Amino acid sequence: MKLEEALHKLKAQGVRLTPQRQEVLRILIEETDGEEHLSAEEIWRLVQKRYASVSFDTIYRTLNLLIRCGLASELDFSDGCRRFEFAGNGHHHHLVCLKCGRAEELAFCPEDCLARVQVERPGFKITGHAFKIYGYCQRCQ
Repeated sequence: MKLEEALHKLKAQGVRLTPQRQEVLRILIEETDGEEHLSAEEIWRLVQKRYASVSFDTIYRTLNLLIRCGLASELDFSDGCRRFEFAGNGHHHHLVCLKCGRAEELAFCPEDCLARVQVERPGFKITGHAFKIYGYCQRCQ
């Protein structure tokens, strides 16, 4: 999904498209490479390059709005820092390096695990999941 499509989705949901909101969304889509997951503070600093007076609170509210609209995901890699990524490129999971903290995306889903949960716990309705594998990347081994 490109920026124009994401902005159209927001507008269709009745969201006001302020320049600051558009810039946060642009950063999530265009300035991350799939292996970079930005903190709210990092996003704030990038937005400040174009909108110097933008507050951190505005960035945080915008990120939460994008999450509610299905365009951003909040990630916790157990490093004490909440990170964010664009959610419009499909479902994926992560490999997380315990030394450098780098997270690499996995393009597949552990569907056999989900199927096993459904067999073993038929009364539980699955509405979503997150999957992270922790270890050491090639550089840190």
